[in-house]
This record gives sequence, C-alpha cells and structure tokens, in this order.
Amino acid sequence: MTWKGKTHIVRFWRQTRGAAAVEFAVISVIFLVLIAGVLDFGDAWYMRQAVTNASREGARYGITYQTNTSGDRIAPSALNPTIQNYVLQTSAQNGGKGGYGLQSIMTSGNNPQVPTPAGSGYATGTKGSTLEVTVTATKTWFMVANFVPGMDSQTTISAKTVMLCE
Repeated sequence: MTWKGKTHIVRFWRQTRGAAAVEFAVISVIFLVLIAGVLDFGDAWYMRQAVTNASREGARYGITYQTNTSGDRIAPSALNPTIQNYVLQTSAQNGGKGGYGLQSIMTSGNNPQVPTPAGSGYATGTKGSTLEVTVTATKTWFMVANFVPGMDSQTTISAKTVMLCE
C-alpha cells in the first residue's frame, strides 16, 4: 500500500507559478537601493563642484583690481558686496552688483558658508599678495549612511582657493 499524498506534495513543490513575481520583488529592492545610492553620490559630486566653483569665483572677485572714485585701490576686505555676500547671494540680492548665488544653487539644508577670507592680500590688496577663500557646505547622506557601517549621516564638503592679488 502506497501513500498517495506524496505525489501531491512533490507536484506542489515543482510548481513555478509566481516564481517570476518573487524574483522581481527581490531584484527590484536591490535595484532601487542601488539607484538611490547613485543619486546620493551624484548629489555629493554636484555639491563638491558647486563649492569648488564658488570658492574660485569668490577668490577671483577679491583679487580683481578695483578702485574707488578717487582712483585708489580697494582692498578685498573693503569690497561692496563683501566676498562672503558675493559668493552666497545673487546679483539681485546684492543690489545688482553681481554675485555667484551659492545659496540659490544649494538647498537650505546644505548650509553653505564662507568664513572670513585669509591671506596677506585680504587686508591690503597689494599686488602679488595672497588671498584665500574657503567655502563649506554640509552634505546629508540619505541612503549611503544607512548601508555603510560607521558612516556619519552628514559630511562637510569644503574647498579652498588661493590666488594672488592683481
């Protein structure tokens, strides 16, 4: 006497109905995590480029030879708008006097900042003296920090440009 239930169990385990749906569910989760990571790294790359360009623009603005109405050279520390305002704000915010507009390029959560420039040329503007402009912003990792053990959820991205006054 044989047990007839065995054939039913074997036939049940060999069925492939729904296998594609299960495989899709597993693969789609991995694919979505991968896409989210690419977007997160793309945002970091964009921020790095924006911060680097802002630093360069601020330094270029500060070293360019500018004079007042008497023809005297204006030191970078006395420029209007200041180097910090020039980098962070747009031309419209600076009264039409130009601006890179880093705050409008990034989100408010990135908190872009421009500390007081350094270098001997900042106070004097003497030809050939150095002017250092540093720009920083905070990158918040949305996906990557969740999957990399020990990684902070925020990273500071910074760039420093050193140029000689003209």
